[in-house]
Amino acid sequence: MPHAAAALKWLAAHPSVDGARLGIMGFSYGGVMSVLMGSELVQERLGTEVPKPAALAPFYPVCTNMARFLTNPKHPFYDAYTRMTATPMLIHVGTRDDYEQGERPCDALVAMWPTAARERTTVRYVAGATHSFDSQGSRQFYDEFARAGRGGTVSVQPSPEEAAKARKAIVTFFVNNLKP
Repeated sequence: MPHAAAALKWLAAHPSVDGARLGIMGFSYGGVMSVLMGSELVQERLGTEVPKPAALAPFYPVCTNMARFLTNPKHPFYDAYTRMTATPMLIHVGTRDDYEQGERPCDALVAMWPTAARERTTVRYVAGATHSFDSQGSRQFYDEFARAGRGGTVSVQPSPEEAAKARKAIVTFFVNNLKP
């Protein structure tokens, strides 16, 4: 998030950029950061000089783990979900993402948010897609955070057709919400 905050500040200071129309897109852990940038708690911690993003587009942000750690009183972002803003958000996640639990893993996370935030969030579930479905190559690896934090093998299978649909959806989302 400090990197995103620095980028927002840098962009907002650029003379040819409208600092009120900045969006954030992140992938996997960057997707987690993109979601969290929509919380007033996180925005307050980053400081008032950091422009608030006008749109957020996380890709496969590991919603199951986020729901777990945001409700843990020992986590530094405990309760951040209770202060999610109504910033428009478009989440892309595969229904076969090995980091998640269940085929609609972001529903429980988004359901925890205030009504205004829920109403401005769209989750696009990509049927049959894995984590990093928009990547170029197949691979498998072990990650302790896979399987909703139980650990396990993560399979990545590219889905070029779904990746193209996601790119088109993101462009439309940013055009509609940033009003270039």
